[in-house]
Amino acid sequence: MQHQEERDPRVLIAGFSENPSSIQSLSEGECLTFLQMLEQHRQEHPGEELDLMEAMVLTRMSALRMHKTGGHTLAAEWVDRALQLAPDFRYAGEVKLELYFSQLRSHAFLTEFKSVRETDNVVMRRRTVEVLEEQATNELAEITKWSSLAEETLQAAQKWNDSEAEATAAGLVLLYTERQNLLVQLHERVQAYGASLSGVFYSSEMLVQLQETIRALTNQQEQKEKLLPQRREVVEDSDQLPQQELTALEQLERLIGLDEIKHRVRQLAQFLQYRQLREEKGWHMKDQLPLHLVLMGNPGTGKTTLARLIAKLYQELGLLAKGQLIEVDRSQLVGAYVGQTEQRVMEAIKQADGGVLFIDEAYSLKRSDSSGSDYGQVAIDTLVSAMTSGEYAGRFVVMLAGYPEEMRHFLYANPGLNSRFPETGHFLLPDYQADELVQIAEEVAVRNDFTLTEAAKITLRQRIEKAQVDETFGNARAVTNIVLDAIFAKGRETDGKELKWDDFTILKPEDVRGFDPPQKERNAEARLQGLIGLAQVKTELKKIAAYVSVQQERAARGLPKSPIELHAVFTGNPGTGKTTVAQLYAQILQEIGYLKRGHLVTASRADLVAGYVGQTAALTRRKVREALGGVLFIDEAYSLLGGGERDFGQEAVDTLVEEMTKHEENLVVVLAGYPLEMNSLLMSNPGLLSRFKKYIAFPDYTVKELVHILEQAACDVGYVIEKNVLEKITQSLDKAVSDHRLNGNGRFSHNLLQEAIQNQAVRLMDIPKQEWNQEMLMQLAWGDFQPLLQWTVEEDGAKN
Repeated sequence: MQHQEERDPRVLIAGFSENPSSIQSLSEGECLTFLQMLEQHRQEHPGEELDLMEAMVLTRMSALRMHKTGGHTLAAEWVDRALQLAPDFRYAGEVKLELYFSQLRSHAFLTEFKSVRETDNVVMRRRTVEVLEEQATNELAEITKWSSLAEETLQAAQKWNDSEAEATAAGLVLLYTERQNLLVQLHERVQAYGASLSGVFYSSEMLVQLQETIRALTNQQEQKEKLLPQRREVVEDSDQLPQQELTALEQLERLIGLDEIKHRVRQLAQFLQYRQLREEKGWHMKDQLPLHLVLMGNPGTGKTTLARLIAKLYQELGLLAKGQLIEVDRSQLVGAYVGQTEQRVMEAIKQADGGVLFIDEAYSLKRSDSSGSDYGQVAIDTLVSAMTSGEYAGRFVVMLAGYPEEMRHFLYANPGLNSRFPETGHFLLPDYQADELVQIAEEVAVRNDFTLTEAAKITLRQRIEKAQVDETFGNARAVTNIVLDAIFAKGRETDGKELKWDDFTILKPEDVRGFDPPQKERNAEARLQGLIGLAQVKTELKKIAAYVSVQQERAARGLPKSPIELHAVFTGNPGTGKTTVAQLYAQILQEIGYLKRGHLVTASRADLVAGYVGQTAALTRRKVREALGGVLFIDEAYSLLGGGERDFGQEAVDTLVEEMTKHEENLVVVLAGYPLEMNSLLMSNPGLLSRFKKYIAFPDYTVKELVHILEQAACDVGYVIEKNVLEKITQSLDKAVSDHRLNGNGRFSHNLLQEAIQNQAVRLMDIPKQEWNQEMLMQLAWGDFQPLLQWTVEEDGAKN
């Protein structure tokens, strides 16, 4: 029953009405979803008869639930409700009968009564009497309830004309009656035997009678088990029925996704079986292929699970004696002083003898910046030595795990270790796709007795897609945490609320959505249009946003999509709004659904270029990872080309090109700087030049725009500049521009305002505070600006 929300409930209801047996194919989660659908349909069509349909679904749920641990209560509640809705529904009666028998089967008679021996001394005899009295009294108190349940079972079997069940129930009623009589008899005979005790003397006749009663009670459990064999289960999927343990390959096949990995493991198993068969027939290999493996993948891709299954596979094929998996990391292997590392490594190997030593984040053993006091290399050398010679050689398998890129560098830097792990043993576990992660989430929910609604799955998928930005995303682990967080969210909202059945088992969109702050209105475009000046820039960005939106809609409708290339070059003088526009550019792309995060990461040469060989690439990659899902804004980008022989700026440029290719639509890069210098930078790498198709020029602000910026900035912080003051400021700035003493820099307006506000504060301090009023505190006078403008003009004149 896939995607029920997208289908007409009436169609589904009609389908189940025509073929009721199809309800037997529903899972418990699908039943719960269908119940919600029925409830909604009742409200919309109050006159329609849906009782039998609801009874069928409830009965299916009861049949699925009764064999789960602690499931009797819910199973009984659901099947009773089904019988209320449809009293003649036979399947519900059968399930109710099986529920009765399941409960009676779970009740075990007491079989270990305190033994009465002739050799006991008088103290032991009296103690035995006390214990037997207590045992008889306790079971008598309980037996009435179970005897009544057996009676109910008999009545139900008679009602549904089930002769086999009736015979079994009648036998149980008789057995419980006999049990009750024997317990009463036990109680009486214990008391009589106790009364006969006098010193070392007792009544041997009463002792014999007591022992006969105990034997009769003890044998009744066997009689009950013969009466109640494991009946044919109403459903087969029970977590209490004994199940045959799955092989490693069977367990692997049940995992979600990992198709390529499954194929490779099957190939590995086939080769190992072939090798064994070959040896059995008398052919032997002198050079054995090692069993050691390298498992590479991002967090939560199943590395540990795969390692555990391969260890089990090796054990099933007889290649390992035990097949246990010992998980370790650097902290458990590398010591703090001479000799401790070797000891720790050998202790871990001893634990893994006959199994697998699994080293997570293996590359952390040898750090690139480690000093002489770091013993990571000692751990590697000790491990290699133990793998190839000595007491444990050939008796354990090593599996290394970690991020793909770091693992490749680690193995390349350690030839001795690398040679022990052939390429055939390198497994790259891919990130899960969103659909696979939703399936995993469903499994986690079901494992914890919850069900995700179809709407919740859509919300979950959106949350997953938003989080799938870089390799830090936790894949299956992250999805598991999302579901557990949703369960917590479900529980924290229950204070003082009357709970319904769906509050205990249904996860809805609001539960899955998480703690994300409410989405802001889509106002980045409006804020861009609200900026002063920049008419050409606004037009260009509006065109880009429209183009992306249309291409996305074409793709959604199955039409061919033109390439979307959004990397841009912003050229212009400092203070012309490039950083502000880059911030809005990122937010616009996020609002139209192109970028997942829409954040801006600003970088300069110092953030990308290092002073030593090999460090620049790492610095650049780190900054790129920080910007994934958003915009990387490199200000004064031309400074990357330092020009010196020992300058590593070109390495930063080359690395940036690699990362842009690798991350494609998950990263937008904006380079900013002066036009001529930017051309030199782009020409330094053909790949860089080909990736930047958008060139946006930021002109200097006009005097009118500078004054407008000043007025707007003052208003934003609660100040007022009178019209006549603005006119005088405009006149002063016009003169400065005509004399080539002032450039159109937006920062000038903000700096001018801050200085004027400080001048106003000094002016007000010369007036007694009791004379201040709100207008005086808000108003900026010409006198607050005049000295600043004279100074600015003079300063500009001095510079020129």
